Amino acid sequence: MPKRALIVEDNPDLGAVLLEFLELLNYESELTQGVKESVRLLKGENLFDVLIIDYTLGDGTGIDIINWCKKRLVFKDLRFILISGYEKSRFASSLMQDPAVAFLQKPFTIAQLKETLG
Repeated sequence: MPKRALIVEDNPDLGAVLLEFLELLNYESELTQGVKESVRLLKGENLFDVLIIDYTLGDGTGIDIINWCKKRLVFKDLRFILISGYEKSRFASSLMQDPAVAFLQKPFTIAQLKETLG
Protein backbone atom coordinates (compact mmCIF):
# COMPACT_ATOMS: atom_id res chain seq x y z
CA MET A 1 0.00 0.00 0.00
CA PRO A 2 1.56 3.33 -1.03
CA LYS A 3 2.18 5.99 1.55
CA ARG A 4 0.08 9.14 1.39
CA ALA A 5 1.26 12.72 1.56
CA LEU A 6 -0.56 16.02 1.82
CA ILE A 7 1.31 18.90 0.24
CA VAL A 8 0.41 22.39 1.43
CA GLU A 9 1.99 24.85 -0.98
CA ASP A 10 0.47 28.07 -2.33
CA ASN A 11 2.88 28.34 -5.27
CA PRO A 12 1.17 26.27 -8.01
CA ASP A 13 4.42 25.57 -9.86
CA LEU A 14 6.22 24.27 -6.77
CA GLY A 15 3.11 22.31 -5.78
CA ALA A 16 3.15 20.59 -9.18
CA VAL A 17 6.85 19.76 -8.83
CA LEU A 18 6.29 18.31 -5.36
CA LEU A 19 3.43 16.15 -6.70
CA GLU A 20 5.80 14.80 -9.37
CA PHE A 21 8.63 14.23 -6.88
CA LEU A 22 6.34 12.30 -4.55
CA GLU A 23 4.92 10.20 -7.38
CA LEU A 24 8.49 9.20 -8.30
CA LEU A 25 9.00 8.26 -4.62
CA ASN A 26 5.85 6.07 -4.70
CA TYR A 27 3.63 8.37 -2.64
CA GLU A 28 0.00 9.11 -3.35
CA SER A 29 -0.34 12.85 -2.85
CA GLU A 30 -2.91 15.59 -2.61
CA LEU A 31 -2.21 19.29 -2.92
CA THR A 32 -3.83 22.12 -1.00
CA GLN A 33 -2.87 25.78 -1.03
CA GLY A 34 -3.66 27.10 2.42
CA VAL A 35 -4.44 26.54 6.08
CA LYS A 36 -8.25 26.54 5.78
CA GLU A 37 -8.32 24.21 2.78
CA SER A 38 -5.88 21.82 4.50
CA VAL A 39 -7.80 21.72 7.78
CA ARG A 40 -11.03 21.08 5.87
CA LEU A 41 -9.39 18.12 4.09
CA LEU A 42 -7.82 16.80 7.30
CA LYS A 43 -11.22 16.85 9.03
CA GLY A 44 -12.44 14.38 6.41
CA GLU A 45 -11.57 10.72 6.30
CA ASN A 46 -8.37 11.21 4.32
CA LEU A 47 -5.48 9.80 6.30
CA PHE A 48 -1.93 10.82 5.50
CA ASP A 49 1.47 9.53 6.54
CA VAL A 50 3.21 12.88 6.12
CA LEU A 51 2.35 16.53 5.58
CA ILE A 52 4.77 18.59 3.51
CA ILE A 53 3.95 22.16 4.42
CA ASP A 54 5.25 25.48 3.19
CA TYR A 55 5.85 27.92 6.03
CA THR A 56 4.40 31.00 4.31
CA LEU A 57 0.82 30.57 3.13
CA GLY A 58 -1.73 33.14 2.03
CA ASP A 59 -4.02 32.51 5.01
CA GLY A 60 -1.51 31.67 7.73
CA THR A 61 1.62 29.59 8.23
CA GLY A 62 2.57 25.97 8.04
CA ILE A 63 3.10 26.07 11.79
CA ASP A 64 -0.61 26.85 12.19
CA ILE A 65 -1.39 23.51 10.51
CA ILE A 66 1.20 21.61 12.56
CA ASN A 67 -0.21 23.07 15.79
CA TRP A 68 -3.80 22.25 14.74
CA CYS A 69 -2.81 18.62 14.07
CA LYS A 70 -0.80 18.30 17.28
CA LYS A 71 -3.93 19.13 19.32
CA ARG A 72 -5.79 16.13 17.88
CA LEU A 73 -5.09 12.58 19.00
CA VAL A 74 -6.02 11.16 15.59
CA PHE A 75 -2.84 12.76 14.19
CA LYS A 76 -0.48 11.49 16.91
CA ASP A 77 1.57 9.44 14.41
CA LEU A 78 1.62 12.05 11.65
CA ARG A 79 4.97 13.33 10.41
CA PHE A 80 5.57 16.85 9.13
CA ILE A 81 8.11 18.35 6.77
CA LEU A 82 8.19 22.13 7.01
CA ILE A 83 9.60 23.74 3.87
CA SER A 84 10.74 27.34 3.63
CA GLY A 85 13.09 29.73 1.92
CA TYR A 86 13.99 30.94 5.41
CA GLU A 87 16.81 29.29 7.34
CA LYS A 88 16.00 26.70 10.01
CA SER A 89 17.36 29.00 12.73
CA ARG A 90 14.40 31.35 12.18
CA PHE A 91 12.01 28.82 13.71
CA ALA A 92 11.47 28.04 17.38
CA SER A 93 13.97 25.48 18.61
CA SER A 94 11.15 23.58 20.36
CA LEU A 95 9.49 23.04 16.97
CA MET A 96 12.72 22.09 15.25
CA GLN A 97 13.58 19.60 18.04
CA ASP A 98 10.20 17.85 17.72
CA PRO A 99 10.96 14.38 16.28
CA ALA A 100 7.74 14.52 14.22
CA VAL A 101 8.88 17.70 12.43
CA ALA A 102 11.61 17.80 9.80
CA PHE A 103 12.81 20.87 7.91
CA LEU A 104 13.84 21.38 4.29
CA GLN A 105 15.15 24.72 3.07
CA LYS A 106 14.12 25.74 -0.43
CA PRO A 107 15.36 25.05 -2.98
CA PHE A 108 15.86 21.34 -2.36
CA THR A 109 16.35 18.30 -4.56
CA ILE A 110 14.34 15.12 -4.89
CA ALA A 111 17.27 13.33 -3.20
CA GLN A 112 17.01 15.65 -0.17
CA LEU A 113 13.25 15.10 -0.04
CA LYS A 114 13.71 11.32 -0.26
CA GLU A 115 16.25 11.39 2.59
CA THR A 116 13.97 13.52 4.74
CA LEU A 117 11.03 11.18 4.11
CA GLY A 118 13.21 8.30 5.29
